[in-house]
Amino acid sequence: MVGKKDAPTNPMAFSPPASLLEADEQELDRIDLKHHITLLLAGGNLHLAPLNHPKRILDIGTGTGIWAIEMAEQYPHAQVIGTDLSPVQPNNVRFHIDDCEAKSWTWPEDYFDYIHSRYMIGSIGNWASMIRKAYKYDVSSYIKSENAVHTKPGGYFELQDLDCRFTSDDNTLLDSHNLTYWSNLLTEAAAKYNRPVPRYTDYIHWFEKAGFTDVRQVIFKCPTNPWPKNKVLKEAGRFQLLAHIEGLEGVSMGLLTRGLAWKAEEVKVLMAKIRPELKDRGIHSYQNTVFITGRKPGNPRHSSNYSSRTSNSPAPLTPNSCSSSTAHASDDHGSPAPQEEGD
Repeated sequence: MVGKKDAPTNPMAFSPPASLLEADEQELDRIDLKHHITLLLAGGNLHLAPLNHPKRILDIGTGTGIWAIEMAEQYPHAQVIGTDLSPVQPNNVRFHIDDCEAKSWTWPEDYFDYIHSRYMIGSIGNWASMIRKAYKYDVSSYIKSENAVHTKPGGYFELQDLDCRFTSDDNTLLDSHNLTYWSNLLTEAAAKYNRPVPRYTDYIHWFEKAGFTDVRQVIFKCPTNPWPKNKVLKEAGRFQLLAHIEGLEGVSMGLLTRGLAWKAEEVKVLMAKIRPELKDRGIHSYQNTVFITGRKPGNPRHSSNYSSRTSNSPAPLTPNSCSSSTAHASDDHGSPAPQEEGD
C-alpha cells in the first residue's frame, strides 16, 4: 500500500482568491464528522462505484485525509493519492498540494482506476469543467496533449456532495423560517463569490456531457437534527446538527461578509436566530446528499449492472422513516438540465 495523501483543507474554504474558512482544528474535526455522517447515510460504504481491485485511486480535496486512509486500508494493494490546497496531514503521511481547477492536472494519461471527490461545494468555480477534467484534460487549455486522459478507460469517477438548501417533506419547514432564509443567502453569496452551489440534480447532466457512461445517481436525505425515530437517521441527524452548529458562524461570516457585504454584527444576529431552529425537532428539515458515479468508456465493465442512466427517488422523509434513501435505482428522465457554466 502506498498511502499518498494530499493536502487537506476545508471543503468550503479552499478556493482562490481567498479562503472562506480556515482549516483550523475545529474545522478539521467537522470534516471528519461529516465523513461519519456520510458513512451512516451510505450504509458504511466508502464508495458506490463497482470497483474491482483498483490500482490507483485519486481523492480530490482530501481534507483531513480520512477517506483516503480508509480506502487505502480497504484496498491495500492500491496506490491512494489525496490532493488539496493546504497541507495539514500528519508527518507519517505523504500528500500532494494541487489545485483541481488548474488548467491541467499533473498526472499522466490513463492513470487512475478511480477518482473520488467529496464535499467540494464552496470550492469550485466551474463544476462542469472540473468534471470534464476528471474525464480528460481540457483540450482548450492543454493543447499539447489533447488526448491525455485522467480516468482510465473503464475506470470510474465518483462525486459525493451536499446540497446545502434546507427542505422538508411535511411542510414543517416554512419559507418564513430563518433557516430557509439563511440557506438561500448562502447560495446567493456563494454565486456572487464565484463559487456556485449546484442543486443535487445538476451533476448527472455534467457527467453525461463529459462523456461518462453508466451514470448512476443515488440521493440520500440527511436530517438536520435528530428528529427521526429511526436509530441510524437519528444518529445522522445528531451529528449533522453538531456539524452545523460548529461550522455555522465560520461559513456564514466568510460568505455573507465577502459575498453580500454584510457586517459581522448582522451575521451574528442572524446566527442567534438560526440556532434554535436548527435544534427544533418539530422542524423536520433535511438536506440532500448526492452520490453520483460514471464510467469512462473503454475496457469492458467488471462488475456493473447499471443501465445507461439511473437515479433513485427517495421516499418522503418523516419521523417514522426507516431509510434516508430508497434501496433501488429507477430510471430517471425528469430532472431539468442545469444552466451551462462558462469555461
